[in-house]
Amino acid sequence: MKRTTCVLVCVMALCVVGSSGAVRAQDQWTVIQQLQTQLKADRQAVVAANLPLTDGESKIFWPVYKEYRGEVEQLGDRVAKLVVAYAANFDTMNDAKAEAFFKEQMEIDRARVALREKWVPRVRKVLPTLKAARFFQIENKIDAIVNLTLASEIPLVPVKK
Repeated sequence: MKRTTCVLVCVMALCVVGSSGAVRAQDQWTVIQQLQTQLKADRQAVVAANLPLTDGESKIFWPVYKEYRGEVEQLGDRVAKLVVAYAANFDTMNDAKAEAFFKEQMEIDRARVALREKWVPRVRKVLPTLKAARFFQIENKIDAIVNLTLASEIPLVPVKK
């Protein structure tokens, strides 16, 4: 699972960049896009290393995987934009901004569930059930690492006492 460590480092760097007020938003976005590109490659390597596929399965799975990840990455872009916006507004947070951030996070969460529900049957069409289940376990584990890292690096909404 060396690749998982690389994924974790990339996500941590994303969080540091996303929460750093010293870096301009445009620079943050450039760095985030570079990190997302590395994360994409690392994620695919982790899947490949942990999902044993026959040659026939590989030929039909990887194009489906790329299409699936393309849709998931759109959600990743939304999360990255949310992190950058949160960092930019952290010092001036108020109820209206907090409500907007909360609403966007909830919409992303709903979209993530809907996307998974859409793709589970598609993956099950190209892989046997056990391998499809393993694929989504791998995805869930990587997502858990990403989410844990984000949660540990992004400060809580400031509340005045």
